[in-house]
Amino acid sequence: MAVPAPRRWMAGAIVLAAATAGCSSGSSGEESGKTTITVAGMPPTTAAKTRTQFLDAVAAFEKANPTIKIKPTDTQWDARTFATRLAGGNAETVLTVPLTEPPGLIARRQVADLSAEIKSLPHAGDFDPRALAPATGADGKVYGLPVTEYALGLVYNRALFTKAGLDPDRPPATWDEVRAAAKKIAGTGAAGYTQMTVKNTGGWILTAMTYSFGGRMEKQEGDKYVSSLLDGPAEQALRHLSAMRWQDDSMGANQLRTQQDAERDFAAGKIGMMIGTVNSYSRYTTLYSGKPDDFGIAALPQQGGGKATLLGGLVAAVNAKATAAQRAAAVKWIDFYYLKPNYDPAAAEQLAVANAADKLAVGLPTLPFYGTSVSGPVNAAIAKHSNIPVSNFAPYVKDTDKLEYVVEPPVAAQDLYGALDTAVQAVLTRKDADPRAELTKAAARVAPLLEKAQ
Repeated sequence: MAVPAPRRWMAGAIVLAAATAGCSSGSSGEESGKTTITVAGMPPTTAAKTRTQFLDAVAAFEKANPTIKIKPTDTQWDARTFATRLAGGNAETVLTVPLTEPPGLIARRQVADLSAEIKSLPHAGDFDPRALAPATGADGKVYGLPVTEYALGLVYNRALFTKAGLDPDRPPATWDEVRAAAKKIAGTGAAGYTQMTVKNTGGWILTAMTYSFGGRMEKQEGDKYVSSLLDGPAEQALRHLSAMRWQDDSMGANQLRTQQDAERDFAAGKIGMMIGTVNSYSRYTTLYSGKPDDFGIAALPQQGGGKATLLGGLVAAVNAKATAAQRAAAVKWIDFYYLKPNYDPAAAEQLAVANAADKLAVGLPTLPFYGTSVSGPVNAAIAKHSNIPVSNFAPYVKDTDKLEYVVEPPVAAQDLYGALDTAVQAVLTRKDADPRAELTKAAARVAPLLEKAQ
């Protein structure tokens, strides 16, 4: 499963901040006989090394494709401004969007069908169907290509496991086992388990839990999606959290943590377990100075009929206003910058060497874009430069591939997550809060938002 993140600065992105506005892609795209495309996603000036790498890639691409001109912007995804920029014709030709967005963009015909252009790409027939699924429309056409994809898992502190008498090589596989382990870890003085609860992370993680309990957050009725918050699994997940918080007292005192709060305290050895991504490791070591040997990750725990985990990440799409020439140029760029390190061992190794030189994590397991005949040689090339404790990721690698990868809710996902934040916070901060009552409030709040989004 170990395929490199296409560009390490993007790996594991959950919420991306806004930067400067991009140029309109509604122009002819012709400049001095060249096809000009605007490209979102250039790293900000605060990330000098990766910005330089990006600009070097642009120069190399233009040299290899002298009839194409790239105009990069450092605009990143922002749910508050994206729809307005796109509708106003101010969005780039190449867009990078979270996996929550393609269904709506496809339905509104705001992104281009790339099926024909994709057929001409190297290894087009070797794509893992799961990698293309998030940007594949109901019509079977493909409207985007993967940039990064990750499956959520259980991040845990191996040192705290040992201190609590638990085997760090056999992490919990069910939520009942998580609960039992959390109680033992809490006995050492650390929080056994923590749940992110603010800035939409409460809804995001509860959604992943609901998938692992066998449920979904939205379901289709007729030609529209409606909330399925009251169908049972979401309530079961929330009741499980309530029991850990109030019956076991295994979640510590702070129940209003952002993702940054949780990751910082986890790196400091104050938290035993939380839900996260493989790329949590990069932030754990570089931002929060966590000990590499203490980091562990397993597949997302399951319960009852659950056999699924939440799939997240970014997709590269092309503005529907692009001309045919721009569309072709855009797909060439996406292939060059995002896909090539996933199918070309030489490109993968070159990136691995550069990342290792910059003291970035090399060899993290991520989800493959291609079948094993293509990804295998890439993995081998990267493994030569791995600088991580590989065995600490073995439980994740072994079991995650057995799970169904379920994308985030297809309609108004961020609105749904925001509504669920309140429900999760209530259950974890008020002993008398009833999970079903809180989910009922969230369902009532999100219903008109789902309706409006469709």
